Amino acid sequence: MEITEKLNAQIEKLLQEYELLKSKNQYLAIELDKLKNKNDELIRNNQDMLLKIDSTLTLTKAKNGE
Repeated sequence: MEITEKLNAQIEKLLQEYELLKSKNQYLAIELDKLKNKNDELIRNNQDMLLKIDSTLTLTKAKNGE
């Protein structure tokens, strides 16, 4: 009987740890999505900036007759 109680206690502890890890995993998945979205936003901003720089250089060259 004592062995059964010990095993049940260990199983209960493992189930609690599993639930905790599962919730941490969900939290980390949400944080990862946020970081991916921020990264995508930064990439778009960088591309926009490069396009503006390129168009500015093109206009400058056109004004100078190059």
